[in-house]
Amino acid sequence: MIEVVVAFLLLSLALGVLLGALTIGLRNSGRAAQSGLALLHAQSLLAETGISVALEEAETSGRSPDGFAWRRVILRQKEKTASPVTAFAVRISVTPPDDGAPVSLSTLRLSDAPAPEHSTR
Repeated sequence: MIEVVVAFLLLSLALGVLLGALTIGLRNSGRAAQSGLALLHAQSLLAETGISVALEEAETSGRSPDGFAWRRVILRQKEKTASPVTAFAVRISVTPPDDGAPVSLSTLRLSDAPAPEHSTR
């Protein structure tokens, strides 16, 4: 009789560990899915920069229809030569709606628009 009780005790411990591992696995799977969606949003925002969003120094932010918060920072890079192009550093950050870890992408974009002249008074 004691063997049956010990067997049930071991079985309940094993099931408890197994359910805990499954819970952690499902939670991590959900986080990975949210991070993947955040990355897709960041890629989309980066792709439209310089096409439908002008390349000029600015900081904008917003929220996508599915709840992802995003932020775009565009900074003109300082020129050391008289180049016909202007370089802009673009950084996109997207945070999932569940306040998960933000995803950030950054790149340099070139524009053939002349850089604004600075007066030296």
